[in-house]
Amino acid sequence: MSDSLIILEKLVLLFCFIFVGFFCFRKGWLTKQGTSEISNLIVNVFNPLLMISTALSGSGSIPKNLMAQNLILMALFYGLMILLGPVVAKLLRVQGNDRKLVTIMLVFANTAFMGIPLVESLYGSEETFYITFYALGFNLLFYTYAIQVFKRMSGDTSPFRFKDLINPGIICVLLAMILVLFPIHLPGITVKCITYVSDTCIPLSMIITGCALAQINLKRVFTDVRLYVFSLFQLLLIPAAAALILHRSGGMGFDSTLVGIFILLYGMPNGSMPVIACESYDVDADLCSRGYALTTLLSLFTIPLVTMFVK
Repeated sequence: MSDSLIILEKLVLLFCFIFVGFFCFRKGWLTKQGTSEISNLIVNVFNPLLMISTALSGSGSIPKNLMAQNLILMALFYGLMILLGPVVAKLLRVQGNDRKLVTIMLVFANTAFMGIPLVESLYGSEETFYITFYALGFNLLFYTYAIQVFKRMSGDTSPFRFKDLINPGIICVLLAMILVLFPIHLPGITVKCITYVSDTCIPLSMIITGCALAQINLKRVFTDVRLYVFSLFQLLLIPAAAALILHRSGGMGFDSTLVGIFILLYGMPNGSMPVIACESYDVDADLCSRGYALTTLLSLFTIPLVTMFVK
């Protein structure tokens, strides 16, 4: 079976969970309060443990030079997205806070919840631990750069506080990095407990994605031409450009698997964290919500195409 078909099969499975969430919310079986409580569990329990579980899958078996290469690629991934954000915003001719939100939407894509199962499908479970590097970058940037952007948009001019970094996500990602760099053999029952609990993270996050889609006016999502242009840049043009540059240059000396993961993650749709942050800081979440909905739906068709750029 080709890589694109393997990815398409995995995407269909993920979208089944999205449909379950959409259906349950529309039927009233899940409410806003319920989805908010589940979201808190995902952010504070299941996602942090998923990072630990992912690190354990490759702990002690990954050469240090590959870790260094992956760290460089992770820095390039987020650095380039931050630089491309204002360019894409200018091309879309958005104004005011929406210019900043376009960058936020590009940078904070769904690299973990969708990236982990897709990387596992292409490369195997052991390679999924490389996502922990991107998760660390995501969390560090979100709780520093992104939160400051949201504060400024809400009129809050208070300075950055280091205590904002003290949260379960950051702590568990740092623990995951320690497990990768300094392999520690945990008791089997401990590993099983972490694995069983963390296995609920991706299905639940997809269900919550479906609940979020059920609350959005889909007509406005599908009639905004600028969102289609944004989706074209995020889901196809950027990963295609990254693939072209890396393949033409022989991968710039990076391991081929790491290059493949790098390109694949560039094709991920918007993440939910910017939408949640908009609501938390009383910033208009309309653009983020609609971008989240459209890129998630279109990714069913675009991610199989992106896999053609990977190898």
